[in-house]
Amino acid sequence: MDKRLIVEFAPGIAFVLGDALSGIFVGSGFAGVATLIAIVLRWRWDQSLPWLAISIFALTTVLVIAGLFFNDTTFVKISATVGSLAFAVILGLGLLFKPSLIERTLGYKLQLTDEGWYVMNFAWIAITLLRAGANELVWRNTSDKTWVLYSGFSDFGWFGLFFLATWAVAWEYWDGPEDEDEEDA
Repeated sequence: MDKRLIVEFAPGIAFVLGDALSGIFVGSGFAGVATLIAIVLRWRWDQSLPWLAISIFALTTVLVIAGLFFNDTTFVKISATVGSLAFAVILGLGLLFKPSLIERTLGYKLQLTDEGWYVMNFAWIAITLLRAGANELVWRNTSDKTWVLYSGFSDFGWFGLFFLATWAVAWEYWDGPEDEDEEDA
């Protein structure tokens, strides 16, 4: 397993652990520390800042501080919804750029047709909106403990869904060599 993937899942696991020890706000603190560590590690490994992780960290920090101030865990619970909606808007606005933001981010790994990048954007927007809706359903209709488990471990499933959508779009809209042998020819 890629070390970057492990680092991506660490904040969710830290959140569940912190909640088990002393509640949602402590879990949020644990997740915040894990996210900071992930940001530093990604910068060290890639020599670039992971802006998505930084923006999610900033947004979550603001909502957790508001939750502490008002003594209301709802602010923590909506952070995944707000973050997902913000990501969907960013992806949508990214379509205004040429190349799109998602192409700038994934273009070093994927070679898709212009239509493929367009489809990829909308697939990711749809998954992100689905994620926001799922978070709303879970936190509004389950106990805090159930929501914490969902929040901490659902990223594995969402990552899988993003991966499957990316793979399906790449399969259909690939615009590069079919295999490495063709690159050498």
